[in-house]
Parts: sequence; C-alpha cells; structure tokens
Amino acid sequence: MNEQNTDNNLDEMISIELENDELVKLVTSNADVASQYVVFQNSEDEYFAINVAKVEELIEYKKLDITFTTKHTGAMKGTSKIRDNFVNIVCFDAWLEVESHTDQKSELAILCNYANTRLAIVVKSVYGVVNMEPSNMYDDSGKDSKISYLYEIVVNSKKILCKIFDSDQFLADVLPSKFEKENEITNAMASHENVITKEIFIAEDSFLIQNAIKRLLNKMNVTYQVFVNGKDLLDALEKKNLDTMALIITDLEMPVMGGLELLEICSKNTNYSKIPIIVNTNMSNTSIVHTAEKLGAKKVIKKLDLLRLQEVILEFAKR
Repeated sequence: MNEQNTDNNLDEMISIELENDELVKLVTSNADVASQYVVFQNSEDEYFAINVAKVEELIEYKKLDITFTTKHTGAMKGTSKIRDNFVNIVCFDAWLEVESHTDQKSELAILCNYANTRLAIVVKSVYGVVNMEPSNMYDDSGKDSKISYLYEIVVNSKKILCKIFDSDQFLADVLPSKFEKENEITNAMASHENVITKEIFIAEDSFLIQNAIKRLLNKMNVTYQVFVNGKDLLDALEKKNLDTMALIITDLEMPVMGGLELLEICSKNTNYSKIPIIVNTNMSNTSIVHTAEKLGAKKVIKKLDLLRLQEVILEFAKR
C-alpha cells in the first residue's frame, strides 16, 4: 500500500492492490483517531463508508470457501473460516435491498470486528481510507434508518456524496439475536433502588444503542439525559451544576464532535475533569482504547455489554 498525505480526495488516497491472491491487509490496527473511514462501492457504484477501527482486513471474495445458508434470501449468505475463526458472510447489496450481484460483481469482503462480532461484508470494490471530520458530516438518518451521515468526497475531480452506513443497525438486521439477547438480559435485571442520586449524561448518536442504555438506566432508576453528539453534551454541561453530575457515558464515533474530542476538552477543564467518563464504543482496537484512556476515560466498554456497563456505572458514579 502506498500511503500519501491525504484528506478527502480519492484520487490521492491509499491504493489497494491484490497481488498473488494474498489477503490484503489494511494498515489500521494502530489507528488512533476516530475520523478515518474505509470507502467502498456496492454493485450500483454508490459510495459507502465504515470506520477504520471496525475493519481488520480486506479479503479477495472469490478465494473465500463459503458454506451458504439453505435460504437464498436475506443479507446473511453463509459462513467461512478465516484465520481459524468462523465468520458470517453478509451481502451488502442484499442488506440495502437492492438487486444482489454478489457472484457477478463482488471483488472483496471487508472483514469487520465490532460489538464482539466478526463478520465479512461482501462489496464490489474498496477505494481506500478517507479522513472524515465529524464537523462536516450531515445527519441523514431521518430519511433512511440504514444511513447515519453523508460526507462529501472527491472522485476523479468530481464531488460525490458518500454514505456512512449505520453499523449498529446493520448488525441488528443481520444478527437480530444479538440485540434480542441484550434486551432479555436487561428485562431480567431486578430494578434497583435509587442508589445513584446524581445525573448521568450520555453522548450517543445511534438510536438503537440509545434505547439499550435507556432501558438499563431505567432499570437502575437513574436520572439521565441523552445527546446525539459531544458538542450538545458540552453545551448542556456548561449550564449544569456540576455537583449534581454522576458521570458521562460517551460513544467515540459521532458527528459534529466525537468522543475523543469530548474527552480532550473535559481533561483540560479543571471542573469537567472531576466527572468520571466512560467510553461505550465498538471502535475497540488497541490504539483507540489507549488514546481514550490517555485522555482520561475511566473505562472503555464495548457496546451491548450491558452487564459490564452496569458494573462500571455503579463503580464510578458519583453519589
């Protein structure tokens, strides 16, 4: 891979080439920023993106030995063994509900690992890694539940809108049992007495995850407020009596202001730095975790691990 100093121009991005039918590895394992995205195309040549921190590597699709499901409908196509792990194979076109061209047009599988789940997303092609600043993202989730944001990139000197798809919604659609299991865990929890008397602020843009955290906090009988990004949370914090704050729970990948920037601002503010901050994210590569911890995060927890989140809330919440 040929790395160049880039921003959002695909003409100057990292090139990805298949050589000798070997696995093509993305240089992402040490990514310590939350604004890098893998840009790819589906069979209709639309541009989509997924955060680098959720991607392990790219695999040539035709080299996968896939055991296909008995059903021939839906996005879940089968299972393959990749590096000694059994991995679900998902057709991105089918998830989008467009005509599937998996066998005819697909070239690569994007091996992803997030929310304690490995899966390979089958796509037409991958173009590279683009830095997408949260402040320039446009929230498009109101029109399409599968798309979180739009971001303008440049392809062959032409401006193109790239869709950052909702990876939480994607996981809920292709592996609904994962979300159902967490709902069952929350429903089975005994309701707490009000052991936390102060308020919790949450920065989370995914409605699915918002609802999961709300169910947990309602069971814990905790007062809370939810914000869709770090800036909205900070704006509310400025007007808040900080003595009434228990802790902050934040995602990392958000528009306008992400979790790392929120952590950095709070760490430099002598008043805000006294409030414990818990990171709840699917961007769990080692470098991201270390960066969050250096910026003051008390714990970094993977999304949908609600039992662990409950434990950490009880451990760090200021009573």
